[in-house]
Amino acid sequence: MSMSKFFVSEHHAKRARLHWDIRIKKPGENIWVCFACRKTPPTAAGTKIMAVRTHDHSTEEALFTGTIDSGYGAGKLKKWDGGSCEIVKMRLGSHITIDFKGRKLKGIYHFISTKVLSKGVHDPKVKQETYMLFKGKPS
Repeated sequence: MSMSKFFVSEHHAKRARLHWDIRIKKPGENIWVCFACRKTPPTAAGTKIMAVRTHDHSTEEALFTGTIDSGYGAGKLKKWDGGSCEIVKMRLGSHITIDFKGRKLKGIYHFISTKVLSKGVHDPKVKQETYMLFKGKPS
């Protein structure tokens, strides 16, 4: 297990519509693994939503809030949540388990690969991995 950081933005995109961008920093690297969700990330156990894997971001991109002026992601981004997290398991393309320690996202969350490719959230011409995202039950 390794300590890291996460950041979630509420993205009001003109073309991609409202979605939430979840970014998780890879420990020891300037790379943030990124997902986009059309629904609000679940804050209680029992709700599953789809998360689409998007391209990795640098720290500057991952923590950006404000307005993107052009392109498919054009629109406003504001911080929804963020803070520290513990990466319990990170096997991209398979299963990711994160212990979030934010204000809204707290506790163990799972990203389980569906093994299905979907139209990209930010670029519909690109096929991207899909995951089921859900909060684990309290122990």
